[in-house]
Amino acid sequence: MRAVILAGQGQVEPRTGAPLIRLAARCRTTGIASIVAAGFLRYQRPSFSEALEQCIAHGAREAVIVPYTLSLAKEERVDLEHTVQRARQTYPHLALYVADALGHHRALIEVLIQRVIEADYVAAHHLRHGRIAWPGWQEQHAIGLLIVGKGLPDIPADLEEAITTSCPTATRYAAVRFYAADQDGESLESSLDALIAQGCRAIIIAPYALERCGVTATVIERAIASAGVRYPDVTIIQAETLAYDRRLLTAIADRVRATVEGL
Repeated sequence: MRAVILAGQGQVEPRTGAPLIRLAARCRTTGIASIVAAGFLRYQRPSFSEALEQCIAHGAREAVIVPYTLSLAKEERVDLEHTVQRARQTYPHLALYVADALGHHRALIEVLIQRVIEADYVAAHHLRHGRIAWPGWQEQHAIGLLIVGKGLPDIPADLEEAITTSCPTATRYAAVRFYAADQDGESLESSLDALIAQGCRAIIIAPYALERCGVTATVIERAIASAGVRYPDVTIIQAETLAYDRRLLTAIADRVRATVEGL
């Protein structure tokens, strides 16, 4: 019997990890696999070992491990390989296969675009305090959009095209920029400066992340606070992370399918 384990990196911040647990439960009900468990490689519970033991207790003879991340950094990949190797030694009767990270699946791009639209819609209908109101919902070329990723590998090459061609409100965005925390020569503040220099007085920062990440969240908060001091006539809001969305199940199912077909 095959199991699927959603393997999250785990974070020290409280109240993170809930989307992963919910997705594992939904995977079971949608038939991606009869046995599905969620486990974290560090900090949080259930641990990866606990998830593995749960699958074995339910009769699993093989398991597909899906890294619950956009991409694996080198050190994260090494950690996962070591974890899986230890599990193979502990449970030699259990066949373990590692799928690709969720990465640049189209479903994740769709969720990101929805998060942008949600933030935009709420601001347009409710943001009335401060120096300026948010641009009206039908106003075109009124907003700058800044997509923020933890690292360059996290940002899909076709994301800008998807926003400009597939986003229902694409004409609202006067400019679209991308920022990755590991890129050289540019800070998040300078990315905001560039949008403001283009005339943007309303900006949405959209984290391209599955969950709130402590490092990225801190960088965004500091950049917004700094810009608020330097540009008091500019309004900057932040969209939600991808978090829980049933479309992520499509990405998980495709990663499992590709792994099984490749055996």
